[in-house]
Amino acid sequence: MSSPVQIRLRRNLLGHGAWMMLSSLIGGIGLWCYILGGFEIVPGYVLKFNLPGSEPGWVRCHTGPVANALMVIVTGLAMPHLDLSDSAAERIGWIVMMDGWSNVGFYFFGNLSPNRGLAFGRSRLGPSNIFSVLALGPAYFFGVLAVGAFAVLGYHALFGSNTSKAGIRKTT
Repeated sequence: MSSPVQIRLRRNLLGHGAWMMLSSLIGGIGLWCYILGGFEIVPGYVLKFNLPGSEPGWVRCHTGPVANALMVIVTGLAMPHLDLSDSAAERIGWIVMMDGWSNVGFYFFGNLSPNRGLAFGRSRLGPSNIFSVLALGPAYFFGVLAVGAFAVLGYHALFGSNTSKAGIRKTT
């Protein structure tokens, strides 16, 4: 049975994953409005406005957060089956959650960056601006931490004890 700490963590991961999925839907509305040049109130009547960014950028805002939502949700569902201490589970869970959100931010802020948020300074893609830093900074930081977090999760899944906190016996 999972501890109260891990139950709360799992609910946080599932909830934040759902909100990341919601951000993908919002990105889809942004894509629709960008392509249409506004928001259709009733058939044939479009409230016209221009959104910043690009069509490929809005496509990334619509599709990219889904992968991050799934990463966070799957982590929340998988961790109870691993022999992690509460403190390790919390640390890993928060790293994965923040990596998910920083990547969602990367898509939206990168859409407003001349270099797509792929560099802190000028690159072959163009100059940088504040959105370049907002896109890349958190994604870079939490991306590095997430590599370590998933290495630990993989290790515990492959080489941890034979019984998990959820009481499921490993077959390998």
